[in-house]
Amino acid sequence: MQTPTVRACLVAVRKIGPKKRYPAEIQPEAHRVPTVPHKTDDLCDRGLFKAIMQDYIDYIYPMVPIVHRPSFRKAVQEDQDREDDGFLALILSIAALVVATMRSRFQAYQSDSHSLRFSSRKEFIHFCYQKVMGLRTSSYFDELNFQKFAVPYLFFAAYLQLGDHNWARMLSVEAMQIARLLNLHRISDYDGLNYIETQLRKKGFWLIFYCFVHAHLQNLLGERLTYLDPVLLNSINPEDLMPLEVDDELIFEHEVLASVNNEPCLVSVFIFHSRVFWAAIRSPQPSTAADDPCACMRAKDPRAQVLYFQERLDCLQNLLIDIPSFLQPWESSPESFDENVIGENTKAIQLQFSSLRANLHVTHLWLQSLVLDQLEAAQSHQQAHPSATNTEPTGLDQRSLWLEREKICRQLFFILFNFPRLSLEANGLHLANKVRDIMTSLLACPFHPDDPISKQAAEYVQLSTEILSRLDSSESMNTMHLQTWVDTDRIKR
Repeated sequence: MQTPTVRACLVAVRKIGPKKRYPAEIQPEAHRVPTVPHKTDDLCDRGLFKAIMQDYIDYIYPMVPIVHRPSFRKAVQEDQDREDDGFLALILSIAALVVATMRSRFQAYQSDSHSLRFSSRKEFIHFCYQKVMGLRTSSYFDELNFQKFAVPYLFFAAYLQLGDHNWARMLSVEAMQIARLLNLHRISDYDGLNYIETQLRKKGFWLIFYCFVHAHLQNLLGERLTYLDPVLLNSINPEDLMPLEVDDELIFEHEVLASVNNEPCLVSVFIFHSRVFWAAIRSPQPSTAADDPCACMRAKDPRAQVLYFQERLDCLQNLLIDIPSFLQPWESSPESFDENVIGENTKAIQLQFSSLRANLHVTHLWLQSLVLDQLEAAQSHQQAHPSATNTEPTGLDQRSLWLEREKICRQLFFILFNFPRLSLEANGLHLANKVRDIMTSLLACPFHPDDPISKQAAEYVQLSTEILSRLDSSESMNTMHLQTWVDTDRIKR
């Protein structure tokens, strides 16, 4: 056998050679691992987007529980938005609400290694909204479901958190229309729904009902459409529409499990919060509410108007007297938490309860302040138009009214100075607007500047300016009570 020459060996080695290595970016197609882009990649890196979803669960979900938490977590983990445009629209609207509400979290997203490319929260939210609009087809409204209610509601809340009230008004109308078409207010139409869907729709009703009460008590220009008319409102028993008082993890499509440790749950606070909103315009007792005079009758009878608002104020003041201790404003955290069971999640859960308590009690005080405004206006109207048949004064005298305002302010400052910063921030601009509404009412103090009530009111207003500078996270001036749209047909050329 012939021995190969040295030259022949060198040629063979050169032909075989070591396997050539390509940089990752120029790997041949046959060797490259295919990666399918996510539909949210034009917003940010997928890891950062999932962090935003987790921030929704941690911070915003307690106040806006518009998803079934375990199902939502699973869908995000499994990237359900790759195939489901409805779920994609939902998570985009949730991302918009998180960014709009939590200014500090948006700043953290910008400083992340895969940072957002948006310079402002408004830019981010507009991008999300335009992306969602691009998903709609010509048959979008031919089939409705709760998800299609949730998307405009979340964008409405996001724009409201930004202080962009014109966008918020328009989106609230779409959310209200879908809520009416789904009959969220009619308990008889819940037949045939599974437990998860029933719980979601009951929560959805109360979320849109909060908007209705806002419009009912603050519709100064008369420009806002409302969710319910007086006849529908009179037909509702609020207890029928209260969600089950269990956490989402115990609710499945075909069964609801009982809580083993009988621990406090987030839904408990949601239920009390809903009762506070209901009490602002109706009696909690159906038998008593049936006797409430309608708005038309009250408009013709100043005395009936005064009595109505006095009853609403009394009802609100007594509503939270007997609430559980873990819901009281001075309670730092629920005492019945089992530390061994919760472990690392204890702080997160305590923050959620703190955010909910802040929301509950600030809302409770804010609604009392609004009713006081209405009561004071009704009493002034009654005095200006005395009835020939009944001249007996009704309601509170002026000094008593202002002592009530002082009490509201003291309770409000206790919450603002004693609750954690994050629990206040999680309530977003809503909380700042409520504080502003309460403090604005003090500007019209009718007493002499040397009167102790006037001096106290001035001190409260001054103190509130510093608080609002920290709480107000809007990117524009507050214009909620101003006409900020332009009727171009009226512009003279």
